[in-house]
Amino acid sequence: MKTKLLLAASLTFNLCLETHSSFAQFSFVHISDLHVSSVASSVNACDLHGLKAQCYLKEFAQINPKPAFVLATGDISNVGNSNPGMYNVLTQFLFPSAVVNPSPGAYFIDSAQTVPIYFTPGNHDYYTTLYPPGSLTQLNHVSNYAQYIAPDTDYAVTTNISVILFVRSGYDIPYWSQPDPITPAGAGITNAQCSWIRNQLSQNSSKRKIIVMHHPAVNIAGTNCDGTAYTTETILSPSAGTWLANRTAFLNICDSNQVDVVLAGHQHQNVVADRAGNVINENCTTCGTRYVQTGAAFNGCFRVITVDSSFINVSSPLQSCAAVAGVDELSNSLNITVFPNPSGGELNLTMSQSGSVPMKIYNVLGECIQQNTVTASNFRIDLSSQPNGVYFMHLQTEYGRVIKKIFINK
Repeated sequence: MKTKLLLAASLTFNLCLETHSSFAQFSFVHISDLHVSSVASSVNACDLHGLKAQCYLKEFAQINPKPAFVLATGDISNVGNSNPGMYNVLTQFLFPSAVVNPSPGAYFIDSAQTVPIYFTPGNHDYYTTLYPPGSLTQLNHVSNYAQYIAPDTDYAVTTNISVILFVRSGYDIPYWSQPDPITPAGAGITNAQCSWIRNQLSQNSSKRKIIVMHHPAVNIAGTNCDGTAYTTETILSPSAGTWLANRTAFLNICDSNQVDVVLAGHQHQNVVADRAGNVINENCTTCGTRYVQTGAAFNGCFRVITVDSSFINVSSPLQSCAAVAGVDELSNSLNITVFPNPSGGELNLTMSQSGSVPMKIYNVLGECIQQNTVTASNFRIDLSSQPNGVYFMHLQTEYGRVIKKIFINK
């Protein structure tokens, strides 16, 4: 069924990150589906009072090398239309405080204001309620999205080696208009948005190209934040759970303009696909545009994206301190301790569990830098050859997986 789009007219901003203009490489963090909320919900998972956001935003500011910025691709709020609004639940943890009608990049995750955070809206930001139909065709300004978070517009962020386009992929279309009600679709993008995307990509033809939006343009089953198979919804085709208007036109734009990566969320899963809906490696060099989904931030998922003049590296999925509920309790019950932490690279791991416990340690790019089988209650770890930064230890105990965060500071 043909759907009439009532999105706001496309205004544009072009921002230049001067602080990165002299660097040949930089990295940033991608998160999606924050779902911050001022009230508990029995209908949908949320980050009550933004406490998980407070945790992972602090963590991102400690990554070494420091990220150039953080991108948050939609569903910033659990329900856009709330009284009081939910966006101020998040912005109390951002800097500077009490910003009114912020421009793109006006917020920072650190008090020194060195790491900006950029937003684009998701379908939940259009919601008036979590119950169907529950969605408006324009961002609900009663909820103060524009007042608290960012302008209701598409915009571009440019560096000397890249261009990043922030594109609104629309509201949830009514259930009676859904071609696949099992995996609902968003409204999509307008012809004007398509023209704007083409123009921005054409003007930056020699640069690496990234597009970020909430709904995935290509959808296929991947994994949950804990690495298990995604089974929340049945995905019948690469177009199910994506968006309707101009989806094929968008895919063609990405092909003809050699877009490197399209970053999205929405499905609360981790997966990377090509245009045809084949699961591919995060850093496939022969697959054309990589359509990347990152799982929900309220479950602790994030990725680190590294950009240089020749390629864009996408990390495997990482988990922050807001990871799967129960990890801290499990860690405590098994008396798992890593010390000293921070350290200069030499650490001790102690635990009460006996037997063999597989251990892997990952850097912020998702690369496994060390793996062992822990067979003693006191195990020594040597990371002294690794650079300063944040690392993630995964221990697969017989009771479940435990994740410990390690800081190297020589």
